Amino acid sequence: MKLLLSIFLFLLTSANMAAQTISPAGIYYLEGVMETESGMKLNSDSTFEFFFSQGALDRTGKGRWIVKGNEIILQSDSLPPKGFVLMKSEQTKNKKNVVVVKESNSMLLSFVYVHLIGKVPSEFLKLGTEGTMELESGKVEKIELLFEICPERVHEFKPLHEGDNYFEFAISPGIMDVHFEHVVLKLTDGGMNGQHPLLKGEDFVYRKNQ
Repeated sequence: MKLLLSIFLFLLTSANMAAQTISPAGIYYLEGVMETESGMKLNSDSTFEFFFSQGALDRTGKGRWIVKGNEIILQSDSLPPKGFVLMKSEQTKNKKNVVVVKESNSMLLSFVYVHLIGKVPSEFLKLGTEGTMELESGKVEKIELLFEICPERVHEFKPLHEGDNYFEFAISPGIMDVHFEHVVLKLTDGGMNGQHPLLKGEDFVYRKNQ
């Protein structure tokens, strides 16, 4: 009887150890979100690749994953670069504050919003396809740019010199990259549950592709 009990305990312990050492590596697809396709591939070298598709919008991301208990934690390798580059910041004779965004694809400019912070009464205003915006005069302490396609990030800049009223930007090639900041997912029998880097909520379901 003791021998049978010992064998049973050994088999049970072995099964538990095997379950704990099963790698979560694989492909996972987001479920239950209308008109949205998203998912990720967890590679065996602890890196991951992410994709998000909603209508005509496609975005990607990558980084590293670690296991902590029954959770997977996703983290980008580095801080994301700003989605815009400040090309010029100077003082001109113009009585107004001027913001210019240089971009060959004028359609992208229609998704840019501008907000000047300081003694300038302003809120986020749509730039428009011409890429130029004139705002009331006044000291500018900070310029905020928002790209509507990627609303999770606001890009902040300070004037390079006191009294600057002309600011010229270019759109960075990496503006569409998805950044992961400690995104937590709980391992389940069929996949993972938890957060999504672009969608609001804490209980999204990712089904593992068997």
